[in-house]
Amino acid sequence: SRILGDAQAQGLGGSYALVSGGRALAIAWRKSSFTWLAEGKGDVGEDHQSQYYGKRSAQWVRLRHRDGRTVFFLNHHGPLPVSKSGGCAGSSTAYNILKMIATNAHKDDVIVVVGDFNAQGHSSRVQALKGYLNHVYSGTSMGGVDHIFSNCDAVGHHKLGKGGSDHDALNAVFRI
Repeated sequence: SRILGDAQAQGLGGSYALVSGGRALAIAWRKSSFTWLAEGKGDVGEDHQSQYYGKRSAQWVRLRHRDGRTVFFLNHHGPLPVSKSGGCAGSSTAYNILKMIATNAHKDDVIVVVGDFNAQGHSSRVQALKGYLNHVYSGTSMGGVDHIFSNCDAVGHHKLGKGGSDHDALNAVFRI
């Protein structure tokens, strides 16, 4: 798949598993480090009629790290137009993501939320998530629409360049 090809082109070695979420979403993980426990996806928002492509989703996986800790990882591709508030494109999208986490994550899970939120840092979408999760890092491409959130602190983060996309490829390291 393209996702794994891009990762290998960036120098990431090893054997990976992949879950496609449809709607421009996928999650990959290193099989030697993580064991798959569960996965899911669902609609969390919808584009505004002024720039309508359809509904927007989030997908998640629960993975057990080889040290025994469990990670709940969620990937999201947000509604357009960029930073739109109101309707199904603003803070309601963030609250739907939080509901997905509350419904599917377990109490002691390390939670990591990433994606092209199509929302800059000042948007109601991002501000709503910041009320419940730590804001770890944001890209700068397209005004900063790519974000990483977590319930724990990162020990490091940086941009990896474009990574085969018109968006920033972001990296964050967590001590779990």
